[in-house]
Amino acid sequence: MKNMKKLAAILPVALLSSALTVSAAETKDVTMAFCTWTGYSPMFIAQEKGYFEEAGLNMDIQVIEDESTYAVLITKGSIQFLATAQDPNIKMYANGADSRFVLTMDASVGADGLVATGDIETLDDLAGKKLALDKSASSYYFFLTALENGSSLTEDDIQVIDMGDTTEAGLAFMGGSVDAAIMWEPELSEALETVEGAHTLVTSADYPETILDSLVVNTAYAEENPDVVEAVEEAWYKAIDFMKENPEEAYEMMASGFEEVTAEDVASDVNGLQFYGREENEALNDESSEDSIFAVSQDMADFWMEKGECETDDLTDFFELVK
Repeated sequence: MKNMKKLAAILPVALLSSALTVSAAETKDVTMAFCTWTGYSPMFIAQEKGYFEEAGLNMDIQVIEDESTYAVLITKGSIQFLATAQDPNIKMYANGADSRFVLTMDASVGADGLVATGDIETLDDLAGKKLALDKSASSYYFFLTALENGSSLTEDDIQVIDMGDTTEAGLAFMGGSVDAAIMWEPELSEALETVEGAHTLVTSADYPETILDSLVVNTAYAEENPDVVEAVEEAWYKAIDFMKENPEEAYEMMASGFEEVTAEDVASDVNGLQFYGREENEALNDESSEDSIFAVSQDMADFWMEKGECETDDLTDFFELVK
Protein backbone atom coordinates (compact mmCIF):
# COMPACT_ATOMS: atom_id res chain seq x y z
CA MET A 1 0.00 0.00 0.00
CA LYS A 2 1.30 3.49 -0.80
CA ASN A 3 0.79 4.88 2.68
CA MET A 4 2.64 2.03 4.38
CA LYS A 5 5.52 2.23 1.91
CA LYS A 6 5.97 5.86 2.88
CA LEU A 7 5.87 4.94 6.56
CA ALA A 8 8.47 2.23 6.01
CA ALA A 9 10.92 4.82 4.79
CA ILE A 10 10.72 6.98 7.90
CA LEU A 11 9.77 4.72 10.83
CA PRO A 12 11.88 2.13 12.65
CA VAL A 13 10.69 -1.47 12.46
CA ALA A 14 9.08 -1.50 15.93
CA LEU A 15 7.00 1.58 15.20
CA LEU A 16 6.07 0.38 11.71
CA SER A 17 4.78 -2.87 13.20
CA SER A 18 2.52 -0.98 15.56
CA ALA A 19 1.28 1.15 12.65
CA LEU A 20 -0.29 -1.96 11.15
CA THR A 21 -2.70 -2.10 14.09
CA VAL A 22 -5.73 0.12 13.88
CA SER A 23 -4.84 3.27 15.75
CA ALA A 24 -8.28 4.07 17.16
CA ALA A 25 -8.70 3.53 20.90
CA GLU A 26 -11.85 1.48 20.37
CA THR A 27 -12.32 -1.60 18.21
CA LYS A 28 -13.64 -0.79 14.75
CA ASP A 29 -16.63 -2.66 13.34
CA VAL A 30 -15.95 -3.82 9.78
CA THR A 31 -18.05 -5.88 7.38
CA MET A 32 -16.84 -8.09 4.54
CA ALA A 33 -18.95 -10.12 2.12
CA PHE A 34 -18.45 -12.95 -0.33
CA CYS A 35 -20.28 -15.99 -1.64
CA THR A 36 -19.64 -19.66 -0.83
CA TRP A 37 -16.31 -20.36 -2.49
CA THR A 38 -13.07 -21.81 -1.14
CA GLY A 39 -10.99 -19.05 -2.74
CA TYR A 40 -12.29 -16.53 -0.22
CA SER A 41 -12.36 -18.81 2.82
CA PRO A 42 -8.87 -18.07 4.22
CA MET A 43 -10.63 -15.01 5.65
CA PHE A 44 -12.23 -17.45 8.11
CA ILE A 45 -8.72 -18.44 9.19
CA ALA A 46 -7.96 -14.79 9.87
CA GLN A 47 -11.13 -14.59 11.93
CA GLU A 48 -10.58 -17.82 13.86
CA LYS A 49 -6.91 -17.12 14.57
CA GLY A 50 -7.69 -13.62 15.84
CA TYR A 51 -5.74 -11.73 13.20
CA PHE A 52 -8.53 -9.18 12.79
CA GLU A 53 -9.01 -8.86 16.54
CA GLU A 54 -5.28 -8.34 17.09
CA ALA A 55 -5.47 -5.40 14.68
CA GLY A 56 -8.39 -3.82 16.55
CA LEU A 57 -11.07 -4.98 14.13
CA ASN A 58 -14.41 -6.57 14.89
CA MET A 59 -14.82 -8.28 11.53
CA ASP A 60 -18.30 -9.38 10.47
CA ILE A 61 -18.04 -11.77 7.52
CA GLN A 62 -21.32 -12.13 5.63
CA VAL A 63 -21.86 -14.95 3.14
CA ILE A 64 -24.07 -13.41 0.44
CA GLU A 65 -24.93 -15.68 -2.48
CA ASP A 66 -26.85 -13.06 -4.49
CA GLU A 67 -24.00 -11.44 -6.38
CA SER A 68 -26.38 -9.05 -8.14
CA THR A 69 -26.47 -7.01 -4.93
CA TYR A 70 -22.71 -6.58 -4.59
CA ALA A 71 -22.32 -3.29 -6.50
CA VAL A 72 -25.03 -1.59 -4.46
CA LEU A 73 -23.71 -2.92 -1.15
CA ILE A 74 -20.11 -1.82 -1.74
CA THR A 75 -21.13 1.56 -3.18
CA LYS A 76 -23.46 2.40 -0.30
CA GLY A 77 -20.89 1.25 2.22
CA SER A 78 -23.31 -1.33 3.63
CA ILE A 79 -20.26 -3.57 3.43
CA GLN A 80 -16.75 -2.16 3.49
CA PHE A 81 -14.92 -5.06 1.83
CA LEU A 82 -16.02 -7.39 -0.96
CA ALA A 83 -14.38 -10.52 -2.34
CA THR A 84 -15.37 -11.84 -5.75
CA ALA A 85 -13.81 -12.63 -9.12
CA GLN A 86 -11.63 -9.95 -10.65
CA ASP A 87 -13.61 -9.36 -13.82
CA PRO A 88 -16.93 -8.84 -11.97
CA ASN A 89 -15.04 -6.44 -9.71
CA ILE A 90 -13.79 -4.62 -12.80
CA LYS A 91 -17.24 -4.53 -14.37
CA MET A 92 -18.81 -3.17 -11.18
CA TYR A 93 -16.18 -0.44 -10.92
CA ALA A 94 -16.44 0.41 -14.63
CA ASN A 95 -20.20 0.81 -14.27
CA GLY A 96 -20.05 3.14 -11.28
CA ALA A 97 -19.42 1.03 -8.17
CA ASP A 98 -17.48 3.03 -5.59
CA SER A 99 -14.68 0.50 -5.06
CA ARG A 100 -10.91 0.17 -5.06
CA PHE A 101 -8.71 -2.90 -5.58
CA VAL A 102 -6.86 -4.14 -2.48
CA LEU A 103 -5.21 -7.46 -3.37
CA THR A 104 -5.40 -10.63 -5.45
CA MET A 105 -6.66 -13.58 -3.45
CA ASP A 106 -6.21 -16.55 -5.76
CA ALA A 107 -6.11 -17.82 -9.32
CA SER A 108 -8.05 -20.78 -10.66
CA VAL A 109 -5.53 -23.34 -11.93
CA GLY A 110 -7.89 -26.19 -12.68
CA ALA A 111 -10.94 -25.43 -10.56
CA ASP A 112 -12.81 -24.33 -13.70
CA GLY A 113 -13.03 -26.19 -16.96
CA LEU A 114 -14.76 -26.92 -20.25
CA VAL A 115 -16.27 -30.39 -19.95
CA ALA A 116 -17.59 -32.28 -22.98
CA THR A 117 -19.09 -35.61 -23.96
CA GLY A 118 -16.84 -38.39 -25.19
CA ASP A 119 -17.45 -37.74 -28.89
CA ILE A 120 -15.99 -34.22 -28.61
CA GLU A 121 -12.23 -34.69 -28.57
CA THR A 122 -10.99 -31.17 -29.43
CA LEU A 123 -12.26 -27.61 -29.27
CA ASP A 124 -12.85 -27.75 -33.03
CA ASP A 125 -15.28 -30.65 -32.45
CA LEU A 126 -17.59 -28.19 -30.70
CA ALA A 127 -18.78 -26.94 -34.09
CA GLY A 128 -22.57 -27.07 -34.13
CA LYS A 129 -22.72 -28.50 -30.59
CA LYS A 130 -24.66 -27.13 -27.61
CA LEU A 131 -22.44 -25.54 -24.99
CA ALA A 132 -23.78 -24.06 -21.76
CA LEU A 133 -22.12 -21.23 -19.85
CA ASP A 134 -22.87 -18.04 -17.94
CA LYS A 135 -22.09 -15.11 -20.24
CA SER A 136 -21.99 -12.68 -17.33
CA ALA A 137 -19.29 -14.61 -15.46
CA SER A 138 -15.56 -15.22 -15.71
CA SER A 139 -16.47 -18.44 -17.53
CA TYR A 140 -17.26 -16.49 -20.69
CA TYR A 141 -13.90 -14.71 -20.73
CA PHE A 142 -12.12 -18.01 -20.03
CA PHE A 143 -14.05 -19.78 -22.81
CA LEU A 144 -13.38 -17.20 -25.52
CA THR A 145 -9.71 -16.96 -24.52
CA ALA A 146 -9.38 -20.73 -24.90
CA LEU A 147 -11.30 -20.71 -28.18
CA GLU A 148 -9.15 -17.94 -29.62
CA ASN A 149 -5.90 -19.66 -28.67
CA GLY A 150 -6.76 -23.31 -29.22
CA SER A 151 -9.30 -23.55 -32.03
CA SER A 152 -10.17 -22.41 -35.53
CA LEU A 153 -13.77 -21.81 -34.43
CA THR A 154 -15.50 -18.64 -33.34
CA GLU A 155 -18.36 -18.36 -30.88
CA ASP A 156 -20.79 -18.20 -33.82
CA ASP A 157 -19.81 -21.73 -34.88
CA ILE A 158 -21.14 -23.15 -31.60
CA GLN A 159 -24.64 -23.20 -30.12
CA VAL A 160 -23.76 -21.25 -26.99
CA ILE A 161 -26.56 -21.34 -24.43
CA ASP A 162 -26.43 -18.57 -21.85
CA MET A 163 -27.37 -19.93 -18.42
CA GLY A 164 -28.34 -18.09 -15.26
CA ASP A 165 -25.11 -19.05 -13.54
CA THR A 166 -22.21 -21.46 -13.85
CA THR A 167 -23.78 -24.03 -11.55
CA GLU A 168 -26.82 -24.21 -13.84
CA ALA A 169 -24.51 -24.78 -16.80
CA GLY A 170 -22.95 -27.73 -15.01
CA LEU A 171 -26.32 -29.19 -14.11
CA ALA A 172 -27.48 -28.83 -17.72
CA PHE A 173 -24.51 -30.90 -18.86
CA MET A 174 -25.03 -33.57 -16.21
CA GLY A 175 -28.72 -33.68 -17.16
CA GLY A 176 -27.83 -34.40 -20.78
CA SER A 177 -29.45 -31.32 -22.33
CA VAL A 178 -26.15 -29.94 -23.69
CA ASP A 179 -23.02 -31.45 -25.19
CA ALA A 180 -20.53 -29.35 -23.24
CA ALA A 181 -20.39 -26.77 -20.48
CA ILE A 182 -18.09 -24.42 -18.66
CA MET A 183 -18.30 -25.33 -14.99
CA TRP A 184 -16.43 -25.05 -11.72
CA GLU A 185 -15.97 -27.12 -8.61
CA PRO A 186 -17.66 -29.07 -7.19
CA GLU A 187 -19.82 -29.62 -10.31
CA LEU A 188 -16.65 -30.06 -12.40
CA SER A 189 -15.51 -33.16 -10.50
CA GLU A 190 -19.06 -34.45 -10.16
CA ALA A 191 -19.60 -34.31 -13.92
CA LEU A 192 -16.36 -36.11 -14.66
CA GLU A 193 -17.24 -38.84 -12.17
CA THR A 194 -20.90 -39.36 -13.08
CA VAL A 195 -21.27 -38.70 -16.81
CA GLU A 196 -19.97 -41.55 -18.94
CA GLY A 197 -17.28 -40.36 -21.33
CA ALA A 198 -17.15 -36.87 -19.84
CA HIS A 199 -13.73 -35.24 -19.98
CA THR A 200 -12.16 -31.80 -19.94
CA LEU A 201 -11.11 -30.16 -23.19
CA VAL A 202 -9.40 -27.31 -21.39
CA THR A 203 -9.18 -26.06 -17.80
CA SER A 204 -8.17 -22.87 -16.05
CA ALA A 205 -4.76 -24.49 -15.49
CA ASP A 206 -4.16 -23.76 -19.19
CA TYR A 207 -5.18 -20.10 -18.78
CA PRO A 208 -4.65 -19.18 -15.11
CA GLU A 209 -4.73 -15.46 -15.85
CA THR A 210 -8.38 -15.62 -16.92
CA ILE A 211 -10.03 -16.42 -13.58
CA LEU A 212 -8.74 -14.52 -10.56
CA ASP A 213 -10.41 -13.62 -7.26
CA SER A 214 -9.74 -10.27 -5.62
CA LEU A 215 -10.62 -8.12 -2.63
CA VAL A 216 -11.98 -4.59 -3.04
CA VAL A 217 -12.93 -1.88 -0.55
CA ASN A 218 -15.41 0.99 -0.54
CA THR A 219 -13.53 4.07 -1.79
CA ALA A 220 -14.63 6.56 0.86
CA TYR A 221 -13.98 4.05 3.62
CA ALA A 222 -10.46 3.38 2.31
CA GLU A 223 -9.68 7.09 2.25
CA GLU A 224 -10.91 7.56 5.82
CA ASN A 225 -9.45 4.30 7.18
CA PRO A 226 -6.20 3.41 5.43
CA ASP A 227 -5.07 1.67 8.63
CA VAL A 228 -8.03 -0.73 8.43
CA VAL A 229 -7.31 -1.54 4.78
CA GLU A 230 -3.72 -2.31 5.69
CA ALA A 231 -4.77 -4.42 8.67
CA VAL A 232 -7.16 -6.50 6.53
CA GLU A 233 -4.43 -7.02 3.95
CA GLU A 234 -2.00 -8.16 6.63
CA ALA A 235 -4.61 -10.53 8.10
CA TRP A 236 -5.03 -12.16 4.68
CA TYR A 237 -1.29 -12.67 4.31
CA LYS A 238 -1.06 -14.23 7.78
CA ALA A 239 -3.97 -16.53 6.93
CA ILE A 240 -2.28 -17.71 3.72
CA ASP A 241 0.96 -18.39 5.60
CA PHE A 242 -0.96 -20.36 8.24
CA MET A 243 -2.77 -22.39 5.57
CA LYS A 244 0.49 -23.34 3.88
CA GLU A 245 2.04 -24.45 7.17
CA ASN A 246 -1.03 -26.10 8.73
CA PRO A 247 -3.27 -27.29 5.86
CA GLU A 248 -5.46 -29.76 7.73
CA GLU A 249 -6.29 -27.34 10.55
CA ALA A 250 -6.72 -24.54 8.04
CA TYR A 251 -9.19 -26.49 5.88
CA GLU A 252 -11.40 -27.09 8.93
CA MET A 253 -11.48 -23.35 9.61
CA MET A 254 -12.09 -22.50 5.96
CA ALA A 255 -15.07 -24.87 5.79
CA SER A 256 -16.56 -23.74 9.10
CA GLY A 257 -17.79 -20.41 7.75
CA PHE A 258 -19.98 -21.96 5.06
CA GLU A 259 -23.07 -24.13 5.25
CA GLU A 260 -22.80 -27.71 3.99
CA VAL A 261 -19.10 -27.41 3.16
CA THR A 262 -16.62 -29.86 4.66
CA ALA A 263 -12.87 -29.76 5.13
CA GLU A 264 -12.69 -32.48 2.48
CA ASP A 265 -14.54 -30.22 0.04
CA VAL A 266 -12.07 -27.43 0.74
CA ALA A 267 -9.08 -29.75 0.30
CA SER A 268 -10.45 -30.84 -3.08
CA ASP A 269 -11.01 -27.26 -4.24
CA VAL A 270 -7.54 -26.17 -3.11
CA ASN A 271 -6.02 -28.58 -5.65
CA GLY A 272 -7.35 -26.30 -8.40
CA LEU A 273 -6.35 -22.99 -6.82
CA GLN A 274 -3.20 -20.95 -6.37
CA PHE A 275 -3.46 -18.65 -3.36
CA TYR A 276 -1.69 -15.31 -3.43
CA GLY A 277 0.12 -14.25 -0.28
CA ARG A 278 2.40 -11.29 0.24
CA GLU A 279 5.20 -12.32 -2.15
CA GLU A 280 2.80 -13.37 -4.90
CA ASN A 281 0.93 -10.08 -4.68
CA GLU A 282 4.15 -8.09 -4.77
CA ALA A 283 5.20 -9.94 -7.93
CA LEU A 284 1.76 -9.52 -9.51
CA ASN A 285 1.78 -5.78 -8.72
CA ASP A 286 5.03 -5.26 -10.64
CA GLU A 287 3.98 -2.94 -13.46
CA SER A 288 7.04 -3.86 -15.52
CA SER A 289 5.77 -7.43 -15.90
CA GLU A 290 3.62 -8.25 -18.93
CA ASP A 291 1.64 -10.58 -16.66
CA SER A 292 1.03 -7.99 -13.94
CA ILE A 293 -2.40 -7.59 -12.36
CA PHE A 294 -2.68 -4.30 -14.23
CA ALA A 295 -2.05 -5.87 -17.64
CA VAL A 296 -4.27 -8.87 -16.98
CA SER A 297 -7.07 -6.65 -15.68
CA GLN A 298 -6.81 -4.33 -18.66
CA ASP A 299 -7.36 -7.30 -20.96
CA MET A 300 -10.46 -8.16 -18.95
CA ALA A 301 -11.73 -4.57 -19.06
CA ASP A 302 -11.18 -4.38 -22.83
CA PHE A 303 -13.01 -7.68 -23.30
CA TRP A 304 -16.08 -6.64 -21.31
CA MET A 305 -16.03 -3.18 -22.91
CA GLU A 306 -16.19 -4.85 -26.32
CA LYS A 307 -19.11 -6.97 -25.12
CA GLY A 308 -20.96 -3.82 -24.08
CA GLU A 309 -20.88 -4.56 -20.35
CA CYS A 310 -18.50 -1.78 -19.24
CA GLU A 311 -18.97 1.98 -19.46
CA THR A 312 -15.21 2.55 -19.29
CA ASP A 313 -12.02 0.54 -19.54
CA ASP A 314 -9.93 3.11 -17.66
CA LEU A 315 -8.81 1.35 -14.46
CA THR A 316 -6.45 4.06 -13.19
CA ASP A 317 -8.49 4.98 -10.12
CA PHE A 318 -9.46 1.38 -9.45
CA PHE A 319 -5.81 0.55 -8.72
CA GLU A 320 -4.87 3.75 -6.90
CA LEU A 321 -4.28 1.96 -3.56
CA VAL A 322 -1.59 -0.33 -4.96
CA LYS A 323 0.18 2.03 -7.36
